[in-house]
Amino acid sequence: MKKLMTATLAIALLSGCSGMRTTDTTFSTHAENLNILYLQFPGGDTQERALALMPEGAKIDTLYSTPHDNTSFFGVFSRIIGVEHTTINGQISK
Repeated sequence: MKKLMTATLAIALLSGCSGMRTTDTTFSTHAENLNILYLQFPGGDTQERALALMPEGAKIDTLYSTPHDNTSFFGVFSRIIGVEHTTINGQISK
């Protein structure tokens, strides 16, 4: 039982992250949540977390998010067990 709890905690901590990568003129941000039976780890809206990481003066070129709703098969299935993520790519104005 102790190994199961440790493995579950490790997966929850490693899967829920957010971050940013930049070059001189471009950026890419991402945020993920692990979903298990409608519980989200680490929780919160992935799109809001990814938008908060954007550099000042940045222009969004692409924004991709997985479904986060109860009106589609993929949205419900993803919330039962799956990973929800958002990726934003764009350009940095100087």
